[in-house]
Amino acid sequence: MTTATASDGRGETLDSPHGWLVVALGICMLTLIWGTVFTFTVYADRLAATFTLSELQVSSVFSITTSVFLAVGGLFGIFAARFPLRPVLTAVGVGLTVAALLLQVVTSYLGVLAAFALLGMAGGTAFTIIVSLAPQWFDTYQGLATSVTMTGVGLGPLVLPFAWLWLFNRTGFRTSLATIVGVMVAIVFVSSLFYRRPAGPAQAGETVDTAWIRRRVRNPRFLSTAIGFPLVFVWFYVLSAHLVSILTTNGIDAGVAAAGISVIGGVSVFTRVGGGFVGDRIGQRATFLMSAVLASVCALSLPFAHSRLLVYGTLFGLGVALGPLASLWSPIILTRFGQENATATVGLLNISMAGFALLAPLAVGPLKHMTGGYVVPLVALGVVTALGAGLFGWGTTPVGNRPERGR
Repeated sequence: MTTATASDGRGETLDSPHGWLVVALGICMLTLIWGTVFTFTVYADRLAATFTLSELQVSSVFSITTSVFLAVGGLFGIFAARFPLRPVLTAVGVGLTVAALLLQVVTSYLGVLAAFALLGMAGGTAFTIIVSLAPQWFDTYQGLATSVTMTGVGLGPLVLPFAWLWLFNRTGFRTSLATIVGVMVAIVFVSSLFYRRPAGPAQAGETVDTAWIRRRVRNPRFLSTAIGFPLVFVWFYVLSAHLVSILTTNGIDAGVAAAGISVIGGVSVFTRVGGGFVGDRIGQRATFLMSAVLASVCALSLPFAHSRLLVYGTLFGLGVALGPLASLWSPIILTRFGQENATATVGLLNISMAGFALLAPLAVGPLKHMTGGYVVPLVALGVVTALGAGLFGWGTTPVGNRPERGR
């Protein structure tokens, strides 16, 4: 047994080969699940043509899928804390299978909406499990392991567009989606054989019920964390929806603007791993908060970037910030609030994220029209990101050497 195992009383060896297997399977699942949901723009036209959908209907499919992915996936993650992970992941695989089959037979907008909502629900549940389980299997390498796991979130948008285009050159949308979801389902079923919680506090926590949830949300520190957490990330969702328009308004060529999100995502793949190394050395919380400050500064700078050099520098900075932000939040939260019922804790935060991810991009449009440009919305975005860092930092301030358990 490792020193960590002996000192904290866990019943299983941490930093073990099984933990790294959990990481490897998590990367594969995240690459396909996150990549399928968040490369929607690549196949939106094919979806519209296949099912004769209007532009508004296509947009609503994406918005609802994203909201369900975060909110309902988080809610199911809370209930998943009551059960062993094997049947939960098996149910996820069944849900993904049904979603793919529905898209082979439905012909209406409502049918498409139902299929994608189910896809988001199953994918969000898996996401909640993946990001909450990996930190539980590690002690010395917790930051690195979580960072490596979260590279799947960056790899998905990088790899899946090429897979979609390769399939579209050979077959139609229905078959293409069935192929990608089929591979996803196979990996989920394989993962269900190996995904389990390590014996110890994470399995011996309180029962997750309404009383437990009330204690969590009434905890001022947890409430501050739950509000600060999505505020730190709203810039990503806003830029996902508006970056091309922001950059072209600044006089940047449309081709350069279209590659903006890829620059952020590509850089973040490397900084997720780098952030884990740095976090394990200077502290995960300090690394996270420095990254949040960097994201705030870059968001404030973006409306004033009128040359390619400044644009690429700002986007590079956002990519550097995104990596540690995306990979370190989970171990920070589980260290602060305890690994007992980790899946439920992460589920609550995903529900909080869902509302901000839906509303923040919608608020930018009216604010732009009211002020005549993107300067005020982006300055506000930078301020909100800094506010989120402050709330998250206060909420996750360590209390002695013991996590706070729902008080």
